[in-house]
Amino acid sequence: EFTVVKELPVTPVKNQYRSGTCWCYSALSFIESEILRTKGIETDLSEMFVVGKSYHDRAIKYVRLDGALRFSPGSSFGDVLHVIEDYGIVPQEAMPGMNYGTKLPEQNELDAVLKGYVDAVAENPNKKLTTAWVNGFDGIVSAYLGAYPETFAVNGTSYTPESYRDFLGLNADDYVNLSSFSHHPFYEQFIIEVPDNWRWDTAYNLPIDEFMAVMEHAVMNGYTIAWGSDISEKG
Repeated sequence: EFTVVKELPVTPVKNQYRSGTCWCYSALSFIESEILRTKGIETDLSEMFVVGKSYHDRAIKYVRLDGALRFSPGSSFGDVLHVIEDYGIVPQEAMPGMNYGTKLPEQNELDAVLKGYVDAVAENPNKKLTTAWVNGFDGIVSAYLGAYPETFAVNGTSYTPESYRDFLGLNADDYVNLSSFSHHPFYEQFIIEVPDNWRWDTAYNLPIDEFMAVMEHAVMNGYTIAWGSDISEKG
């Protein structure tokens, strides 16, 4: 039995199904709660718009690093904020992302195809990149997830991804990434050394008791949080 101590508005749960995009679904759930808090608007934002743009940025970095970077569907919350800041955001109906014949995300084929593509580019025997490889990569993403909408309508008003972001009041600088690790000094920022943090984002490190106090204070004062944890370690 559970006793409700504090309940904050959230949007309906979505199903990531057979896709490694938990980071996107959960972070956008947080963003949707923020829109409820600040605007009083219930939104359903497109996960696959974010996933596609993230894959684009990651492919370019992967090739620049000669393949010495994790290239997989996994990522981190900060990735979502980067995409929103750089590219904007669209509603789910503008880009459902299901362009490959299933009702729910099943992306093992897409993930494998994209990994094979960037490996072929990074290992290019010509030793010189063509001007076509990025367009080729984006073409694969669009074939599976659909084209990125340049404009779309919400409640009779036309938006671009950037103008919709601005209408919703989303600003990446309004948010902070917190951690509680003992291998770095507290009260300083550091880059979390996990492969999914491929953008090399920093987190502000707090002692565990203060970390928990910050989260409790946030929730009790009407702010939701996005919680991420590592499930890959045996312990």
